[in-house]
Amino acid sequence: MEEIAKERPPGYRYSRRGTLALIRELSVIDNRRNALLLILQWAIAIGAGAVAIQVDRVPVYLLAGLVIGSRIQCLAVMMHDACHGMLFSNRRVNDLIGDIFVAYPLGFSIHLYRANHLFHHRYTNTMRDRDYRVQRRDPDQHFPKSPAAMAWLLVRSVTGLNFYRMARDSRIWAPFANFHNPGRFDYDYSLGLRIRYVVWAIFFYGLILWSPWRWQILGLLLIPQFIWANVFNRIRAIAEHNGVADEQELNGTRTIIPTWLERFLIAPLNVSYHLEHHLFPSVPWPNLRRLHIHLMTDPAYVAGAHITQGYWGVIRELMPPPASAGADLPATPS
Repeated sequence: MEEIAKERPPGYRYSRRGTLALIRELSVIDNRRNALLLILQWAIAIGAGAVAIQVDRVPVYLLAGLVIGSRIQCLAVMMHDACHGMLFSNRRVNDLIGDIFVAYPLGFSIHLYRANHLFHHRYTNTMRDRDYRVQRRDPDQHFPKSPAAMAWLLVRSVTGLNFYRMARDSRIWAPFANFHNPGRFDYDYSLGLRIRYVVWAIFFYGLILWSPWRWQILGLLLIPQFIWANVFNRIRAIAEHNGVADEQELNGTRTIIPTWLERFLIAPLNVSYHLEHHLFPSVPWPNLRRLHIHLMTDPAYVAGAHITQGYWGVIRELMPPPASAGADLPATPS
């Protein structure tokens, strides 16, 4: 945070005094819990796929796709934790397991994602933050939007009409798009890591193509990824930094208190506590809600934090009030 502090006015940064002892306590990684959680996601996804293939009926495939998509969203959140070294306490194990069982199946690399994401944390909401630059040039992330424009955004997301924008912006995390090792974010994507991905891809997709149910498996793997990435993950990403005042650190990032359905579809594993994560990125997902409860005892935090009830609440925030409806203005979170 020192780099961003130099670009911000005095008083922008939230004081961490009085929380360091608690943060040390909350920053302990539960390796066993995370291992079981990862096994559970794969067990549920494989089980749902196996039932769908056995029954071989369209409604069952649709239900299996819903279940698998929700597990894919869990894997995406676990990839984020692995990027911060919070999946397993041993960094080599964290990165190896994080790549093979979390990031690679989603088409990404822990190492490539980390290189970009740490820049995002270091320079949040500034022009050195690539996520912020993407936000500024992508019309889908220009807010506020009129109700009609917001509805059209959601329709295009559900139907995949704007999928190319998501794919274009996330290519920097994908091994197959970085084989020439462009050195983004001053990161050297080593030859060893590139070879590791090739070996994994040959083995993983080879097994699928060898299977007599290859097309069913590919559909159950890829179609839910397409839908979750372009609809639910898009909503989650928009909610984190769009339409915030960014006058101080506490309102430069939004925390969302989700409903149970939103936790299933959009924000599993406490990922909606995004302000808490930005303030204390060493705290793993199981402890973010406890951290939020603690911070809510601080009057300064309560007064300044941008906290929204539910993702529908975020959508309402990103639309103008009725008196000014009709505008579709670019975001200016400065």
